[in-house]
Amino acid sequence: MMSRLAHFRSAMRAKPGSCRVGSRAWRSLGILVILLFIVCGIAGAQVTLSLTPLRVELSVSPGSTRTFTILLINESKSSTARFKVKTMDLTQKPNGDYQVVELGESKHSCASWIKLSTDNAVLGPGEALSLIGTVAVPRTAYGGKYAAVVMELVPDERAPGDTALASARFVHRMATVVELSVQSPRVKRLINIEGFTLESASQNDRLASAYGNDALMLSAQVKNEGNIHALVQGTLTLRDSTGRRLRQIPLGAGRGLVLPDASVRLSSILPAGLKPGDYIADLAFKYGGTRPAVAKVPFTVGPTEAGATADAEGIRQTVIAPFTAEPSEVALSYPAGAVVARSVVLENKSDQAIRVEGKPLPLEYDVEGELVQEGLSETESSCAQWIELRPASLQLAPRSRQVVRIVISIPKGEAGGKYADLVFAATPVDGAGWTGEAGTTVFLTVGKESPPQAEIAGLDLRDGGPSVGHVFEATLRNTGTTHLKPSTVFTLFKRVMPESVPGLEYIGPGSLVEVYSADLGESENVVLPGGERILRTTYAQPLEVGEYVLEVAVRYGAKTPAYATLNFAVK
Repeated sequence: MMSRLAHFRSAMRAKPGSCRVGSRAWRSLGILVILLFIVCGIAGAQVTLSLTPLRVELSVSPGSTRTFTILLINESKSSTARFKVKTMDLTQKPNGDYQVVELGESKHSCASWIKLSTDNAVLGPGEALSLIGTVAVPRTAYGGKYAAVVMELVPDERAPGDTALASARFVHRMATVVELSVQSPRVKRLINIEGFTLESASQNDRLASAYGNDALMLSAQVKNEGNIHALVQGTLTLRDSTGRRLRQIPLGAGRGLVLPDASVRLSSILPAGLKPGDYIADLAFKYGGTRPAVAKVPFTVGPTEAGATADAEGIRQTVIAPFTAEPSEVALSYPAGAVVARSVVLENKSDQAIRVEGKPLPLEYDVEGELVQEGLSETESSCAQWIELRPASLQLAPRSRQVVRIVISIPKGEAGGKYADLVFAATPVDGAGWTGEAGTTVFLTVGKESPPQAEIAGLDLRDGGPSVGHVFEATLRNTGTTHLKPSTVFTLFKRVMPESVPGLEYIGPGSLVEVYSADLGESENVVLPGGERILRTTYAQPLEVGEYVLEVAVRYGAKTPAYATLNFAVK
């Protein structure tokens, strides 16, 4: 994916009765170039254009107003370009590409909120248009909203006497995508896995011609059930039929961004394929929610396996029933000895009947902030053993809901923060072999809430190589009895000494000049009592010879942040 400041260049050459559009680079960005088949043309001349940025990302508040600027340059030496400028809606195709559509086709549109500084433009050779867009966000808005600012090249009028009335002409549109994140407590992040496909080159000529006759394409289809776009990072852990891990494969499409209500196919290709046999695809998709979307799908390399169907092109498909557990988090505060009851609503969003098994498990995150799902054990901060689910096993008909009661019996003498992960595993009633998961996280404070406590247990730097640069890492340790969410800022200073003066010797620390600062924002997941979290940033530029001071400040809910410094020298 090119950077947002990358220029889009397309050359349009027209001869009498024909028109050619160079749009290959534009399509590679995952943004649709719309070509309309109409009876009009462009004079026989070359028009070279550059557009920047290709994407505008804004984080806004309800009721706020923001502006952005788009630069369009006519880099032609002799041709004049005429444009219509307007806003349009934006949707997403299954391959992850954006699609510019007419107004009213997206219910997540912000096109009507955008006022442009002009609706048309004429650019002579070498001239530029600085287009200003003003976004007025309604007070009731929340979540992700999207639009495209479209520059439509207006073809020249046909010369009098031109008889090629039936010749093909194209209107060329270029677009800058606008992605708004409207901050609100009502923002909901949720990704569900809808299916898994296995495509064999032995039965598909297109795949074979591109990657060879042994190639396999493994894909998962995910749907954004939330109300804001999600940056999805997918992995497929390949296991044999006994569950033994063989390898981990990344799954992706374009930027990995999935718009609300969009279903996107994330894929990976194995050119060498797999030997015949039975396997398990262990799917996991991180997207910024409290837990990743996960599913397990058995599949066979060879004859079509049970529970899957194959189409005429050799694509074997397994449909996974998306289901949810709401709410995704339950926060409670009760004294020791109390018995607490709450409800979780399980919803089957598919046309399959599913069987659901619920189980309370200890909640644990690793040092990277990822939810630990294997090798769990009871800890002092776990309340999983206090929880009973009623019912713990149930069957959900297609498109149905059922309430599950959570009953927590708090023992006497307990105090502090206690945590559990309620995992609901679904399998199809008809016997197909996939397994999906949803869950609810329990945050329980027993007795009086204690103030959070934390310390920086380590601050270090390392060389990540020429492609990464310097890596700065701090380790935060939760020394209290309640969970916390760190918000981290790294700052790098260079120590500068005064210029030397003959006959005088300067004694002192010199002054510190800021070289780099990175605000990591708030971590997605909490640090539990006794847990540690690695906080990391990178600096890709080479450092000059000299002395430096690395500073990290972590806010986590206490009156003062956790703070540490590291002095080092570059020789």
